[in-house]
Amino acid sequence: MPERRFEHVEELKAAGLTPPDEPTLHFLWQIVDEGVLGASRHVALGNELLLHILDTVPNRWEALLRARMAACFIARTRGHDTPVIGNSLKLLLAGLDDIPEAGRAAELRSRIGSWSEAAIARKRRLVASAVAHLSHVRGVMAFDYSSTVSAIVLALAAANRSLTVVVPESRTIAGGARYLEEFIPAGLTVRYLPDAAVEYGLGFCDAALFGVETLRSDGSFLNTIGSRMIAKLARLQGSEVYGCTDLLKLDLRSYSGWRPAPALRSYDKPLLTGLTLPGLGYAVTTAPELEVIPPDLTTAILTEHGAVPPQAIWALGRETFPTGTAGA
Repeated sequence: MPERRFEHVEELKAAGLTPPDEPTLHFLWQIVDEGVLGASRHVALGNELLLHILDTVPNRWEALLRARMAACFIARTRGHDTPVIGNSLKLLLAGLDDIPEAGRAAELRSRIGSWSEAAIARKRRLVASAVAHLSHVRGVMAFDYSSTVSAIVLALAAANRSLTVVVPESRTIAGGARYLEEFIPAGLTVRYLPDAAVEYGLGFCDAALFGVETLRSDGSFLNTIGSRMIAKLARLQGSEVYGCTDLLKLDLRSYSGWRPAPALRSYDKPLLTGLTLPGLGYAVTTAPELEVIPPDLTTAILTEHGAVPPQAIWALGRETFPTGTAGA
């Protein structure tokens, strides 16, 4: 549903509020309609959106109401299969009602500032740990855009200028092109291949790196369709497989068995655009957007806590989130 941002317009209308301004709609286009890619980037954009609302809506009470409504909308749509987005927004807004009304906006601004600093620190630890762990690799495959994977590859390449970088392009979301936008300006030579050439591309690689939309307590994770196929091929060819994620993407609901099947979506736009055949309505393009990469296909999860074996995610998650509130 590429125009989901307009659902928020109707929500505001139902609440008796005027439509959002154009910058707000643009933020929502970037996040819920995925005008830009990467869950970590969407968390940052969500924070920027909340600040924009607080700074531009004159009435303090209405600004907080709009900020909360926008946060709930993002968590329900983009955050449905991506807990880090909902977790982040819920933690930012938690307990605001316990603060005197006059100080709530300032408190939210302060939390967003602290959140951004903490996220930057976590990412630095994650990337440094990943580079140390992957120092032996001569070639990496990066499938579907992830800002975390991009940062790891750029740091690896800075430490090893002979690193081979392979990027398969997927027709489902065109995430490979986003990598080119960051790798080429950095001076990297990239083998940019059609996804049908994944097996060929893996021949140049010691490791396949994946972003993580959702991490589960059993060490499995969700990422764009095609990821499990690549993970299987990589293991068959003797390459290592890594999920790369901040532990905040752990879905704490999975401890109690919450592991729903990934949502379905239509691929009419990438598959049917430009075709003029009669009867195209009989072509059904529905398929999952994400798929599960099981722990037995994964070498380790690269986190801010270091390289974690999939089987150790359960205990690490309990230690990191002892109360379970982040996923509540």
